[in-house]
Amino acid sequence: MSNKEITIKDVAKLAECSPTTVSRVINNSDHPVSKDTAEKVEAAIEKLNFSPNRIAQGLKSDRSNIIGVIVHDICDSYFAQMVKGIEEFISGHEYIVNIYNTSRSVEKELHAFNLLKANRADAIVLAGGALMNKEYEQKMRSMIDQLKNQNTLVLGITPHPFDVKNIILGNDKAIEVITDKVIEYGHHKIAYIDGPKKLYTSYLRKKGFKRSLEKNGIALDENLIFEGDFSFDGGRKAALKISKKMDLVTAIVAANDSTALGAMWELNNQNIKVPEQISVVGIDNLPEAKYSYPSLTTIEIPIYQLGTNIGEYLLNRLNNECDYQFKDIKTKLIMRDSLKKI
Repeated sequence: MSNKEITIKDVAKLAECSPTTVSRVINNSDHPVSKDTAEKVEAAIEKLNFSPNRIAQGLKSDRSNIIGVIVHDICDSYFAQMVKGIEEFISGHEYIVNIYNTSRSVEKELHAFNLLKANRADAIVLAGGALMNKEYEQKMRSMIDQLKNQNTLVLGITPHPFDVKNIILGNDKAIEVITDKVIEYGHHKIAYIDGPKKLYTSYLRKKGFKRSLEKNGIALDENLIFEGDFSFDGGRKAALKISKKMDLVTAIVAANDSTALGAMWELNNQNIKVPEQISVVGIDNLPEAKYSYPSLTTIEIPIYQLGTNIGEYLLNRLNNECDYQFKDIKTKLIMRDSLKKI
């Protein structure tokens, strides 16, 4: 028997009952099964090390026990922390967490959704910001309508222009708060390293930066807005350009920590001291921000906690506890060594 797949019929034979009775025990059916028979079935399952065919069960119950998580860059600590929180909260429950890395590609994101739709995923988490692309938006709206018709729960982190449950992180407010602090420390010549142009999160963070300048009476200099892509390398490339304009800049506000850390690395490579010659701040409070040299001043968005909150929310909703309220995510200013008063 060890050389072939154990089936429900093998369990029924050992327990001396029908396959239907075994199925009722496995699925906690409302149909009565005597305590003695149920114990025999459970003993047979344990002895044979039997695992129910979840795909077949899903076809009958219209549930797949699949939760899809769509991330933009699994190597980015932001997404790694979030996925870790989701997976650790859901671990121990009978769900499969499928992770799709899309590199912010419209095609890859649509492909991931199509796969999850075809496999009748119970829930999908859009872990990254919305992609600003008309074709993507049009196709996604249609797909989300279809997903809703098959009772798939769709959750978006930061606003998405679709009819889904959106978790608002306050991206624009976070950048506004840290830019206010930079200005409070005497900096008026401030460079900004942006995120990916097609990402709505980038739009929101840049909006917060502009709002802080306007509020504090500082004119926006478009020549001090530098392209970035939320990556270490993107921050490094932007800092190389900034290093040639040191007479115009006393501080850099980066759209995220990875960008800020890359910028600090390149400035150091150009023998420009942080914060003595130029201050640098970020947003997210990734684990590595604490250990950079100098340590990075940033805004904490508790990403791991966000992940566990997502996991808890999904489990409650999938178990029909619809009154569950998503817990607030509180941001916090983390003062470290990369910001200097002038």
